[in-house]
Amino acid sequence: MNKGKFTDLQIDIIKELVNIGGGNAATSISQLISKPVNMTVPIIEILDYNQVYENIMMEDQMVNAVVTRMLGDAEGIFLFIVNDETADNLANMMMPEGIEQTMEIRDSAIKELVNTLVSSFLNATSKEIGRSLISSVPLLTKDMFGAILSSVYIESGQYDEDIMIIKNEFSYLGEKIESSLYFVPNPGVLEKLFKIIGV
Repeated sequence: MNKGKFTDLQIDIIKELVNIGGGNAATSISQLISKPVNMTVPIIEILDYNQVYENIMMEDQMVNAVVTRMLGDAEGIFLFIVNDETADNLANMMMPEGIEQTMEIRDSAIKELVNTLVSSFLNATSKEIGRSLISSVPLLTKDMFGAILSSVYIESGQYDEDIMIIKNEFSYLGEKIESSLYFVPNPGVLEKLFKIIGV
């Protein structure tokens, strides 16, 4: 984590906002699928671009990625990253019993999950800081992790080197399902949010 750039208090505030958003997301997902779902956030880190490949995931690993933009008073991009097995498990969690899982249905279920997750997180954050934060329509792609992450930077040409990694852990029917949510902020966005909060 970039300890030199952010204080322990700032990191703690991020963790609190993410935990509040995670609780809201779990409630929203539970209501959406009419099944009990819990979600915890065991790991939150802020790394620079190269540290992600060194510490989190290899560049050549194939992944499913759902891309969602954060718009409003602060901007950035969320990347929800899962492998095929986790995508299947999350889709099964989202779908009613008895429905056969096709690739189209699975992708739709994952996008709905991410839309609910990111929207709930941004709604909770908006209420806490008194600013408008909204999410775009999620888009799903499958490629190597490095290609997906680098495309976020190349496409915009202006994103910050800092990447926030939020490890999500869903508990459903006694089974834990892990996934990762990456947030790539516009330059100065995290500093702007800290200034609004007053830390």
